[in-house]
Amino acid sequence: MPKAEGALARYIRSQWAGIRFCALFALYAVLVFAVLYAAQSIVVVPLNRHLAWATEKALRLVGARAAASGAVVSLGSFAVEIRNNCNAIYEVGLYVAAVWAYPASVRERLVGTAIGAGVLYLVNFLRILTLLALGLLSPAWFEATHLYGWQALFLLAVAACWITWVSRVRPVA
Repeated sequence: MPKAEGALARYIRSQWAGIRFCALFALYAVLVFAVLYAAQSIVVVPLNRHLAWATEKALRLVGARAAASGAVVSLGSFAVEIRNNCNAIYEVGLYVAAVWAYPASVRERLVGTAIGAGVLYLVNFLRILTLLALGLLSPAWFEATHLYGWQALFLLAVAACWITWVSRVRPVA
């Protein structure tokens, strides 16, 4: 074996844990997205309706004039439809793929999946509430905040959930 091939093999062996994680993460992400895509009418559409319903109930709880119909929720004169990219299901899917790709016990993965998905659900719920309020109070800011501000914040929330979970599973000495 030439010297360069031996060095490459040693490098791959030394980086095997990271390579394994990346390969499993990619595989699990594709699987999660395929399942979610195939289960649109079973999982995603009901989730969108649930988010609209829950948003209406939360807003009415604080005295706001809100209404929901299907996946559409309105606050006063402003309404939004909760669609696939507004329900955080794919971001939760990325988080779940990362949790299951990481070397941990099944129990740690199950707990991490449940807690992380719950936290991300709540962050997304807050996202919907703030976007509705922003759309009603300052419609000119809605589009940019929806497409850029909250997207970036939500991806940071996904990363923060995963890093927090990893730090609890494998604390640094």
